[in-house]
Amino acid sequence: MVAVANRHAEPAAETTTPPALRRIGLVPSASLIAGAVIGAVWLWLPIMIVLVGISSIPSVIGFVLALIVFVYLMRGVGWLERRRSEAVFSMNLPVPARKLSHYTGFQRWLHQLWLDISTARFWKGCAHHFLRMVYDLATAGLAFALLAFAFLAPAAAIAVDRSDENAGLSFLSPALAWPLATIAVAAAAAIVVFAPILDAEIDRWLLSRSPAAELQHEVNALADARLGAVTSAHTERHRIERDLHDSVQPRLVSLAMTIGLAQTKLDTDPSAAKTLIAEAHDDAKAALVELRNVVRGIAPTILSDRGLDAALSSVAQRAAVPTTLDIDLHKRLRGEVESVAYFVVAEALTNVAKHAQASRAVVTVRLDQAENKLHVSVFDDGRGGAQITDSETATGLRGLAERVRAARGTFTISSPATGPTIVTAVLPCAS
Repeated sequence: MVAVANRHAEPAAETTTPPALRRIGLVPSASLIAGAVIGAVWLWLPIMIVLVGISSIPSVIGFVLALIVFVYLMRGVGWLERRRSEAVFSMNLPVPARKLSHYTGFQRWLHQLWLDISTARFWKGCAHHFLRMVYDLATAGLAFALLAFAFLAPAAAIAVDRSDENAGLSFLSPALAWPLATIAVAAAAAIVVFAPILDAEIDRWLLSRSPAAELQHEVNALADARLGAVTSAHTERHRIERDLHDSVQPRLVSLAMTIGLAQTKLDTDPSAAKTLIAEAHDDAKAALVELRNVVRGIAPTILSDRGLDAALSSVAQRAAVPTTLDIDLHKRLRGEVESVAYFVVAEALTNVAKHAQASRAVVTVRLDQAENKLHVSVFDDGRGGAQITDSETATGLRGLAERVRAARGTFTISSPATGPTIVTAVLPCAS
């Protein structure tokens, strides 16, 4: 049983705006002012967390709790800052790579916390947040001070000029106060309009990868993909050898023995020979079916002929567990991406049928056009505990992880002991 939901939408036409114009205007100015207002209140919260953490170092527990709160707070702030930059300045900044832990459970959470703290990505995000907040506060504060001077200076000059000369008050003359007020208004407006240009440069400087870091990340990704391709090919070869040895080979041996026995009885007992030949015919058909199953694991024809949508629909229809298939694709993808996505779904559903004791499964496939990545997830409501191991007899998930890594994607499993299990793969679709 399979329910399929396909959504194919035409991508919206893109409009291009010169980068310089994206940084001036009503929206960037409003973002600057809003950042200053929020920063005036928000600035003290992370500072207080840091101070509490430092003061709690002797007790250890208080320091650890403050550190955890600070890390999660900065991670959330970093995500919001990137969304703000994309919305305000329309900048599609390359996201620095985040190291992911390969452990599971509590050990994974603890190791991931350490990986986040020990990377330049995290501290650059912290530096960006505080630097931009201080910059917004300083520029907006200066603009506000100039506006306050523009409105108060002429009134003060007139009041002092009309006051009793014996009062001893002195200020700008009205003739000088009015031009200075006009200049102050113009300066405040210029600050509010043009200050976001530096705001955008701060985003570009601290939120994106440096050229050297980007090159190093590319080299590491290629090396990792090469290793994944080698190990994936090794795992796939062992799978084919195992399938041929465990299924097709015994069937062919049985077929040869049956035919040999039929030959010995052909002259003396034609009736028995006829029965044996019929058995051999059944064995031959069964061997063909098993051989097709092995070949299907190498290169499914429907995938190359009709695409990922049709191939996954076929997999879901054959699944032993009722499966809902939710696909949102706008175009055909590269053959490598479609092949990896297909095997992720096929192997994950096979594992669900064999081990999960689930009542239903949900396959979701999404093409993120903004990041040009394919998101594939397989959910089941069965028992959990699925994990990647080094066992020679449990190569399914390990083989999937290697396939995804060879395609320069990321593969994760969320499977607490009580379930549910979610297998996720994110595949880059760029050529």
